[in-house]
Amino acid sequence: MNTEEIKKLIINSFHEKKNSHAFLLSTNNLDNCLNDVIEIIKKINCDNNGHDNCNICTTIDSNTNPDLIIINAAEKEIKKDQILNIINSFSTKPIISKYSTYIICNAEKMNDFSANKMLKFLEEPEGDIVGFFITDKLNGIIPTIRSRCEIYNYHFGNNSILDVLDITEEEYALSFDVALDLTNKLNSEPKYLLMADSKSISKKEREEMDLIFNLIKKFYVLKYENIQLSKYIGLEYVERILEVITTDDISVIVKRIKILDNIINDLNIYVNKDLIVNKFFVLWE
Repeated sequence: MNTEEIKKLIINSFHEKKNSHAFLLSTNNLDNCLNDVIEIIKKINCDNNGHDNCNICTTIDSNTNPDLIIINAAEKEIKKDQILNIINSFSTKPIISKYSTYIICNAEKMNDFSANKMLKFLEEPEGDIVGFFITDKLNGIIPTIRSRCEIYNYHFGNNSILDVLDITEEEYALSFDVALDLTNKLNSEPKYLLMADSKSISKKEREEMDLIFNLIKKFYVLKYENIQLSKYIGLEYVERILEVITTDDISVIVKRIKILDNIINDLNIYVNKDLIVNKFFVLWE
């Protein structure tokens, strides 16, 4: 998803009352991301959908909204007192807005004390308190905080393989190499050797398996788009993927994408992971 699609998705989640209480945006442009988050906050709080002539939007623009706190780390670290200010300020209901909202820019700069305070705050979420964490160093956010947030790869433009594949740095670190290695084997090894490798895949957690198969599907979609549209010519970070998929036969590529779609669907329906993986290797050509 691009940034506009992510913004729309987050805003709609509030309108449908299905929103998370905390969002973590991994970005390549902190200032632009902050501006977009402020736009999101206007639209989820404003009855006029974030347009002009609204008291809430006016107070947000003038930095006088009592229900919005922005921490923009200019120093080396975000300290415990800054997090305590959020906790104490939001101990009561919002004053003029629908939600009490905080934004923490450069969220990776939370020191150990501030991160622990924030973690406790996130563990007992209130329905009318929403947090946005913005960072360009996702791995600098402690895993326990990451696990309590809805994470988006909020990059502007296609500047990296993360943008092209629409995955986070964490997902990349977890499964990219595994997915690429399996894609290479699928294109170069006979089926009986692939079947021997099936146990190493089915032993993984279901979510990781889903991510691996989704990545392989995305690899094939990239190959399809490159053949049909010459879309990724000159992008060095995509060439590694394109070279692993040796076939240029569009009909084969489309068939493989359909196989991957079916396997991903099976993962969400059936319990037996071994059977799903075996089915995948049997269907593969």
